[in-house]
Amino acid sequence: MKNKKVIFMVAIVLVTLFASTGCQPAAPTAAPATEAPTAAPVKELKGLTVGFIQTGTEGAWRAANTADFKETATARGINLKFYDAQNKLENQISAFSGFIADKVDVIILSPLETKGFDAVLQAAKDAKIPVVLQDRRLDTSEDMYAFLIGSDMVEEGRKAGKEMCKLLEGSTNKNVVEIQGNVGSSPQIDRGKGFREGIADCGITITQSQTGNWSTTEAKAVMEAWLKQSTDIQGVFAQNDEEGLGAIQAIEEAGLKPGVDIKVISVDATKGGFQAMIDGKLNVVVECNPLLANQIFDMLDKYLKGEQVPKYTPSQEGVFYPDNAAEVLPTRKY
Repeated sequence: MKNKKVIFMVAIVLVTLFASTGCQPAAPTAAPATEAPTAAPVKELKGLTVGFIQTGTEGAWRAANTADFKETATARGINLKFYDAQNKLENQISAFSGFIADKVDVIILSPLETKGFDAVLQAAKDAKIPVVLQDRRLDTSEDMYAFLIGSDMVEEGRKAGKEMCKLLEGSTNKNVVEIQGNVGSSPQIDRGKGFREGIADCGITITQSQTGNWSTTEAKAVMEAWLKQSTDIQGVFAQNDEEGLGAIQAIEEAGLKPGVDIKVISVDATKGGFQAMIDGKLNVVVECNPLLANQIFDMLDKYLKGEQVPKYTPSQEGVFYPDNAAEVLPTRKY
């Protein structure tokens, strides 16, 4: 009987002890949580291997764009593998495939044309190699590339169209010819579209439109042929400065005064374009900024760190006129 009393007292002590310390019977063991997938390692810009596919060397703008990428990559410790496609789409496709095979970290592309890249873009996506578009857009799904930084080329054309309206205001005839870039490229398509929007309400007629392939020599030949057909031309819209300079040469050789008898507008704002404005031969230059490397590498740094970045970021650009060309020219880097 005494033993039973002891056991009973011990039980009471234990119950009291558990209650005072808050201890409770252990809950059933939960199933282990599923582990989150391991995140891909963050890549730093320094030491990154980047394949850069350029269109070619068709003028001062492109030369400045190439130099900017090479200099900026060196300064930031990026291993830049550069490829000059010599203005051939098949060369760009081949280089793209080669960079995928080389397992570069990133591919930067300045596409010659808006189409034709779907297969290599898919191959890069499968290989988990981000693709960055610089300067020019592609007609493809947005999930096929990381981001695009470049000019709003429709707006460039629109600016040129509005400036042509001002130049020809009050003219009896408003016949304008257009010297295009290489057919199928986004600048050729977008600047042409924008120019037509810009002149829509001011009575200008585009009487001729033909490619000059971004070349001074080819643009001169095109303009010469038009002037032999008719000199009833009041304006020239050249889609880049080199083409504008070629048109100016043809106008002079036809015995007319460029900038006076025939108004000339071009796009790029290179040193050559500024000098032509100073000489009174070019009326307006719409800027297209080639110095994109730092802007692109800064955005790439954010992208590789997993930050949300805009799919498209336009570069900042202006419009220039002869009255301040001499002042601005020394500040131009291209």
